[in-house]
Amino acid sequence: MSKLRFTPRLNVLSLALLMMVLIAVLIVLSVPHHQTAVAQDSSTPTPTTTPVLDPDLPTSYRVEKVLDASWPIALSWAPDGTMFFTERFTGFLRRMTPDGVMQADPVWTFPVSTDGERGLLGVAVSPDFETTGYVYVYYTRVPGDGFNVPVNRIARVTVDAEGKGSDPKVMLNIPLTTNNLWHQGGNIHFGPDGMLYLSIGEYYTPANAQDINVIPGKINRFQVTEDGLIAAPDNPFGTAAYAYGIRNTFDFDFDPYMFDVTGQIFAADNGPDCDDELNLIVPGGNYGWRDGYPCDDANPLNPEKYIYPIWSITPTEAPTGVAVYTGWQIPEWQGQVFFCAWKTGTMRRVILDAGRSRLSAVREVDLQGQSCTIEVQNAPDGALYFTNQYGIFRIVIQ
Repeated sequence: MSKLRFTPRLNVLSLALLMMVLIAVLIVLSVPHHQTAVAQDSSTPTPTTTPVLDPDLPTSYRVEKVLDASWPIALSWAPDGTMFFTERFTGFLRRMTPDGVMQADPVWTFPVSTDGERGLLGVAVSPDFETTGYVYVYYTRVPGDGFNVPVNRIARVTVDAEGKGSDPKVMLNIPLTTNNLWHQGGNIHFGPDGMLYLSIGEYYTPANAQDINVIPGKINRFQVTEDGLIAAPDNPFGTAAYAYGIRNTFDFDFDPYMFDVTGQIFAADNGPDCDDELNLIVPGGNYGWRDGYPCDDANPLNPEKYIYPIWSITPTEAPTGVAVYTGWQIPEWQGQVFFCAWKTGTMRRVILDAGRSRLSAVREVDLQGQSCTIEVQNAPDGALYFTNQYGIFRIVIQ
């Protein structure tokens, strides 16, 4: 049987959360000095109620199929309810109108390498989409365009009112340093602070995860400029790194209740043959992946140096999508953290304590015969969307 572990937050995180309250003041003061200010991501609804702490409130909902799709990896919405999503193997950036009509032609086609964990992965609609039409994607480009090896890249396209893309612009290149096909998973999201965040695996090189000067093995935080992405000027180390010691985080989400105070994020991480994790990410945190990792989530060996997860499991299930539910359709789930698993198709919801730093309960979500192997995401219609290799689904009020 799988061993579920509810790991209490340990000293280093408790200290970090206290420090973040003070640091938040400095961050707020520094915002006017940023060269590029971006509004909050409109695709992430702001919660209107306090988080629900009871894990067992009765709910009435149904699971609906939104549309058939080929490996839909990530979803993001424009302010008018238009949905954009990525197809991993085709390289298609897709668009669905607010009334549910799938655009026949892709918005744009990216030349993707799809070996291993590569492909067209992340998507993030720019917070200023209504005036710029910008949509950002994270993908692995085939060799070419100045590189003789595949390169993981963040690019931007401009989308017009008819859903036609144009003017592709490279915003960031992260060249592969070996021929390894693994630990390149990741996603991009605009944060409530207007910065663009990237999770990315450590390129199958554990030392990368502990090196704050390289991008792989981190959750990174960038300021967007017209010339590309630069490390946000108030990052913890003066580099792009927001948090490190990450093995292969496919997705993450901002805590809308605490982000302005602590900068905290919830992120899944994939262990080797042990310790799949749900982590509470804070700025500057070290999450422990390294050479010689001892599989010690169950019995932490070095809590003064590393931040241990709030939840972990062995044998591994390969956690993927993560979302803090802020929708209105299932009010009993407000503020709970949802995440899915590649190997099992299971969706779980995590109920936190009142301080949102400790786990109080975990429940599996009945998907009514469907599976969630890839993405889970809030949507402007108040529903919780999720995906598997074959389509996009949503959970709505009964």
